[in-house]
Amino acid sequence: MARGTAFQGAPQPVQRPFATARVVEGARVRAVPVGPAEAAPDGIGFADGIQRWGIEGHFGLVPVARGQIAAGVLVRAGGALRAAIRLDEEFLVVPADRLGVRERAAISGVGLPVYDAVGESRPHPYLDRWAVAQVVERRREALEREACRAFLDARPEVMLVVDGGLAGLRDVPGAARAIGIAKRHETQFLDGPDLEVALTAPAGSRSSVFARELDDGTVLLSWYLRLWPWTDEDLLHGLTRVERIAGDGVVEDADRVSRWLLAERAPIAGRDSRWDRLLYPLHEVETALRAQAGGWL
Repeated sequence: MARGTAFQGAPQPVQRPFATARVVEGARVRAVPVGPAEAAPDGIGFADGIQRWGIEGHFGLVPVARGQIAAGVLVRAGGALRAAIRLDEEFLVVPADRLGVRERAAISGVGLPVYDAVGESRPHPYLDRWAVAQVVERRREALEREACRAFLDARPEVMLVVDGGLAGLRDVPGAARAIGIAKRHETQFLDGPDLEVALTAPAGSRSSVFARELDDGTVLLSWYLRLWPWTDEDLLHGLTRVERIAGDGVVEDADRVSRWLLAERAPIAGRDSRWDRLLYPLHEVETALRAQAGGWL
């Protein structure tokens, strides 16, 4: 039994706790040792993004928020990480339908793009902030998608490791060469003994591959990969979910891809609270983006 974990306050409810998937590697889920860590081929990319925002002021009860996002790709070559792509954007977010003519003119005079935080018609400080956060997150996701598209277009022969799932890249040319790394596990795709095997797999092993279908018919293949031992820790400690666009050879390539990812565990990602699920190159993308963004807020 793992030791207890201290939590500060109650966790937020999960919006989508369960989804349907089918096992496509064998009849049932099993834990598969992937072998020793193995360096990925030169040229492999790592993509991630950052976001931050704050309330700059108010028109009466109407908040005016400023957001800043950035996305980038680092490339591993000769054992070192080098910058390949960096995109950024700064903008304002307001509930546009609650602004008068004078307020709209003042906002447009700032000279930044303005996005609408569609929310409640009545003022509510908490819900207003939630609406702003949703806009910033969607803009950051769009910028990350743009950075991934640019990398995959420019380097048609190499793979790209992406922080998060691949649903947002499904229509991007070259997405078959993307490897998604999900660190959060709000949605459970397996059930019963299959889920137990997946969530208790030892370090250096992966689950069998399973498939899920998106609304547009796109099939995504996934497997859980344990980066670090979870004994005496939480069940999710060191657990990632690897995702690929379905295609020829993806299942057969799961061990090799997993060995690449195991090689990227070290050096440990600093003091980041997600260190046990965060690959070092993805941590370095975030670090570089924050350093280039400078002090703000």
